[in-house]
Amino acid sequence: MTITVQDALEQLRKKGRVSTLGMDRDVWLELRGYGIGASEAAAAIGISEHRTAYEIAERKLGIGEEDEEASYRRRMKMEMGHVMEPVTALRFSAETGLNVQNHNYMATHEDLPWMMANIDRRVVGVTEEQSAWLEMVFGETVTGPGVVELKNVEFASGWGRPDDVKKTGGLCSTGEIPEDYEAQVQHQLAVTGYEWAFLVVTIGGWETRFYPILRDDEYISMIIEAEADLWGLIKRGELPEIDIEHKNAIDILKRRYPGTDGTVADLSGIEHWIRVESDCREEIKELEVTKRKARAHVLERMGPSSLGLFGDGMRYSRKVQQRKGYISEVAPTEFIDVRIGKINKADQQLIDQARETQQQASEKDEAA
Repeated sequence: MTITVQDALEQLRKKGRVSTLGMDRDVWLELRGYGIGASEAAAAIGISEHRTAYEIAERKLGIGEEDEEASYRRRMKMEMGHVMEPVTALRFSAETGLNVQNHNYMATHEDLPWMMANIDRRVVGVTEEQSAWLEMVFGETVTGPGVVELKNVEFASGWGRPDDVKKTGGLCSTGEIPEDYEAQVQHQLAVTGYEWAFLVVTIGGWETRFYPILRDDEYISMIIEAEADLWGLIKRGELPEIDIEHKNAIDILKRRYPGTDGTVADLSGIEHWIRVESDCREEIKELEVTKRKARAHVLERMGPSSLGLFGDGMRYSRKVQQRKGYISEVAPTEFIDVRIGKINKADQQLIDQARETQQQASEKDEAA
């Protein structure tokens, strides 16, 4: 029988942690509403590019409904992340030799019960030899268990490159990481009391990199202060101010003001913002026209060719795409897909084939 939310909360209050093995997903999601989790740390301190403190409060207070498509994408990413976790953990363990252990618990901070964390894995049973390696990697002696946070991403943008793939594999001892994940790991270190962590990421489904992260008590203090303020608002049933500069601000405002009330707002004093919007709209139009002109020049030169080669290793490709119809309202379609990129293996095969055909034609003409 799965644990109930009330029983889980009781265990969190008494023991500071509750097992998530066999826990119903709905129970786990509801538990997250009773505090601030590690994945919400970046939004709480205002550095997340994905979410704001306002959206965290919205969700925990049950105010406003998330867009269905956004909710679907988030759920699919989370589920795929869970699928990839064992693979990423295994590759990290294989490369480092560290004992990576499952950690099936939701835990709370010793003094701040609203500060919660679910860590993916942890490193335990470090040998003397491994301890020496960890000291080399972190630049100081580290003791006790360590957090292992696992990620699965599509692209390498924002992730620092490995130190030396031939000598140290996916180790990125000085590489940059996205700010969201730095905050998440520091939050986890605050909750667990651990000194160190590895952020391990699989990129594009094939490359695994791992980034050592030391506990930063100054950073943790900033996180705790911001999260405490946010949690205080949530407990009072209040919402924080909307971050108007954030990319999600328009969607948030649409949710906050879904209708009209017949009143008239005084917008005097902020006329510059309508001018900024108008100027941007015109610039976007001009750039779009310029973009289409540039493409037209290239396509005119290409004619019916499948591939067009530039002198710098880039290419334009034209490919006929066919889509089958589905249901009675959507008929089959055919269109030319045009793309720009670097020459790849498939392109090179076409280039070699074209050159061979051209060579044969030339030899035939000479023979004639």
